[in-house]
Amino acid sequence: MLMLMLGIGFESCSSDDYVSRIHELLIDSKKLTFEASDDTGELSSTFTFRNEDISNYSASSDSTWCKAELDASKSTMTITVEENNSFEERQAIVTLLDTKDGVSSRALTVTQKQNNVVRVENDSTTYEVDTDGGQVVVRLESNVSYEVQIPSDIDWVTLPSETRSLQKSQVVLDVARNTTESSRSARITFINQESGAQANILIIQDFKAYLKIAQTSYTIDERGGDISIAIQTNISFDCYTVSDDTWIKKKGNRETINDNTVVQKISVAAFSEKSPSRSSTVTIENKSFGEEYSITITQTRDLYIEEASPIKILTGSSQNLTLYNANEEAVLWSSDDESVATVDENGKVTGVAVGSTLIKVSSSDGMHTDNVAVTVEKPADLSANITHVWQGSTTQYGDISVLTKLTCTFTNNSNYDLTVTKATLYCDDVVYTKNEYNESSGQWSIGKEMVFKADIDVEREDDIVVSDTTYTSNGTMVIEKTTTPGKVKENNHKYKLIWEYSYSGESFSYSCEYPEENSNSESEKSSEARKKFARKGRRK
Repeated sequence: MLMLMLGIGFESCSSDDYVSRIHELLIDSKKLTFEASDDTGELSSTFTFRNEDISNYSASSDSTWCKAELDASKSTMTITVEENNSFEERQAIVTLLDTKDGVSSRALTVTQKQNNVVRVENDSTTYEVDTDGGQVVVRLESNVSYEVQIPSDIDWVTLPSETRSLQKSQVVLDVARNTTESSRSARITFINQESGAQANILIIQDFKAYLKIAQTSYTIDERGGDISIAIQTNISFDCYTVSDDTWIKKKGNRETINDNTVVQKISVAAFSEKSPSRSSTVTIENKSFGEEYSITITQTRDLYIEEASPIKILTGSSQNLTLYNANEEAVLWSSDDESVATVDENGKVTGVAVGSTLIKVSSSDGMHTDNVAVTVEKPADLSANITHVWQGSTTQYGDISVLTKLTCTFTNNSNYDLTVTKATLYCDDVVYTKNEYNESSGQWSIGKEMVFKADIDVEREDDIVVSDTTYTSNGTMVIEKTTTPGKVKENNHKYKLIWEYSYSGESFSYSCEYPEENSNSESEKSSEARKKFARKGRRK
């Protein structure tokens, strides 16, 4: 019984004498702190306990991302942590337990740093932007400051603010309107300022060409000026005018109004032609993109004098001017020099004295005007503008053809209405006959003919008288005379017709001879008509 008790006492004494060395293990606390990750994806630290028996120890971790393993044969403990993909630092407790006494233990705190990186949310690395530009919103995952790096040769992507150091959950990038006429792209880099880690995105901007002109016709009045053609476009274009239409020209280069609208100015000269309107075409095109528009420019004249300058009138004469008045508006007439010519409210111009002046007309508001030069001249002899045609009628007497009627037809080829006052026919410079004309019968309008007619008496030699004596039954002597007409004479007389006319208060005359030796008229030139006429006497 004593031996048993001793045995029991021995065992008890042996257990009580066991002292765990778990707290004596040398553990470098620095090795219990881990980075977020490395190239392998896992990180570990191995602790070696020299001259220590760890066969009675066990190791466990309270976190799945952290593992602890003991190797009694090597007296080592290895702690392994998984990559920390979060942006928060984390800790795990590794417990060392002495399984021999079941009581002794040691808690080790394992710390793993946060993942200091910049990451694009949802791995969205490509952003597409349309032609007109806009904003790209990049959502980032980061727990540190980062820098947005835009390549120096990219000027169409910008940050709204000047700072490049950000700690935001998103970055807004402004993308400008694409005016390059082609698609373009830019790679933007987000750099972790602590670790140098990077995230990249690619911005792709499309280009869709458009050229639209809402108004394709313009009207401008005779004063001319500039026309501004509004063009919605994002491409360059050429502007052409019709080369023969020198009154319309492109004025300068296009002017930008906003991102979508430009203006091309067209210069239109003043319109002085005697015409209601004129039109031309302006072409806007970009052949590369197949865009083309034709714009019609119409210039109108609402008021003008139809007669061209200069108008010639005579002193004392009048001319009605023809006015084109599209809007039938009230007008004002005036003369620059009323001592030369006057004009009434209806546009009737009257010559006063020799000289020149301007006759003007304007609308009551002064917006539309025109003028015509008027030259007032003294009436001149119009003989050069009068033509005549002689026609002689003859009668046959035996072997002699005798002139018995003269007809002369006159034509007024001048630009004036004339009045014939008298026509006098001379035979060998002696008045043979004459016609007087009054104001009505003497009217000789432009382009009209007037006819002068005269009967020509036949001339004979003296009559032959033969006396014959007879007796009556009662013995009375009767003397009877028989008269035989004389022989018809040839007529070699010269006839001259003086045609007297007047216009604008001045009188002139025109003369022509029959027969004509050097005639520029269409008169009869028959030698028979010149030689064979007889004359009985002259009319007074």
